[in-house]
Amino acid sequence: MKSRKLFALLAGLVLVALVLAACAPATPQVVEKVVKETVVVEKEVPVEKKVVETVVVEKVVEKTVVATVASPLAGKKFKIAGVFPGPVNDAGWTTAAYLSLVQLRDKYGFEIAYTENVKPEQAEAVMREYVDAGFDIVYAHGFEYADPIYKVAKEYPKTYFIQTNGSAADLPNLYTITFSAGEGGYFMGRLACQITKSGKVAYVAGTEFPILSHHIKMSRQACKDLGREDVQIIESYVGAWDDPAKAKELAKAAIEQGVDVLILEADIGDVGTVEAAKEAAAAGKYVRVISWVRDKNYLAPNIVIGGWEERVPRLIEYCVERIAAGEPGGHFALGLKEGAVGLNPFYGLVPLEVENDILDLLQKYLADPKSIPTLEVRTDL
Repeated sequence: MKSRKLFALLAGLVLVALVLAACAPATPQVVEKVVKETVVVEKEVPVEKKVVETVVVEKVVEKTVVATVASPLAGKKFKIAGVFPGPVNDAGWTTAAYLSLVQLRDKYGFEIAYTENVKPEQAEAVMREYVDAGFDIVYAHGFEYADPIYKVAKEYPKTYFIQTNGSAADLPNLYTITFSAGEGGYFMGRLACQITKSGKVAYVAGTEFPILSHHIKMSRQACKDLGREDVQIIESYVGAWDDPAKAKELAKAAIEQGVDVLILEADIGDVGTVEAAKEAAAAGKYVRVISWVRDKNYLAPNIVIGGWEERVPRLIEYCVERIAAGEPGGHFALGLKEGAVGLNPFYGLVPLEVENDILDLLQKYLADPKSIPTLEVRTDL
C-alpha cells in the first residue's frame, strides 16, 4: 500500500513539473531540455513475507542548454546608404536615422554611407548614385521621399529600398515602414491636457503629414476622454524641418495667445521652439514643453519633459532583417507592443498624480489594447 502511495506521489510530482516546464516563459537565447531518467528505488514493504519491492519511477531532470539564436543578419555584409532630409546632428529625426546606420555598422559590420539635407527633387539622383556605386540597400528617411524612392525602386529591382513614413506596399524590393500612428498622440495629449493651466496646447511642427495629423486627432480624443473638451489643441506649421527662427516665431506667438504647453515636432526647429519657451519662463510665465522623437530635456532642463521616444533604429533593423531573410517588401508598422516607441522621463516637471496616471494607463494598454477603446491605432499611413 505504501509503495502505491509513493508511486502516486512521485507521479503527481512528475506531472506538476511537466506542467510548470510547459508554462514557463520562453527565453530567446536559452533552450530548455527535459531529460527523463529511470531511477530504481528499492524499499522494504511489510507483508506476510519479507520481500523487497522494486518501484520504477521516472524522475524529471531539467538541464539548461545554451543555444545561440542566429540573427538573419549574422554574417551578412551589406552596403547600406542613407538619404536624409536634414543634418545628422539635428538631435532629432535625422540623428535617429544616422544612429540606425551606425548600429548596423557596429553590430553587423555593414558598410554605411549617407547624404544629408537632400531635397525631394534631388533624391532620385542621389539614390541612383548609390545604386550605381554598388550599394545593396538604399534607405530614404521621410514621407517626402515617397515618389522618388518608388520610381527608383521600380528601375532597380535587384537593389533593396527602405523608406520611413512611407505607405507603398506593392514592390517586392521596397520596404516602407512607420511607427503605428495614434499611440503617441493619445498619451502625449492625455499628458498635455492635464498639465495645461490655460487650456491651450500647441503642436509646433515642420510640415503637415498624415501620420502627424492622426496623432493630433488622438490627442484631442485623449482630452475628450478626460472630460477636457475645453482644451484647445492648436497646430502651427513652420513649413520646413530646419528653420529654428521660424519655429521660435510661431512658438512665441502661440505663447502670447495663451498657449502654455508646446509639443516639439519640428526637428531642428525644435531649438527655436524651446528658446521661445525659455524666454517666456524667464519672464515668469508657466510653460511646459513635451519632446517628440528624442528626449530634448537637455535643451531646457526646467521646462522640457522627456515625452515620446521614436526608436528609428528598431524600424530599420526590422526591415534589414526581412531583407536578409529573403522576405519580400511591403508596408510595415511598429508601435508600443514591438518596443519601437515609448515614454521618456518626466523629470519631476509634472504633478506626481499625472505621471502615475500616464504610467498606469500605459501598463493597462500594454496588457490589453482594448483598455482604451477610443484609441484608434493606424498602421496604414
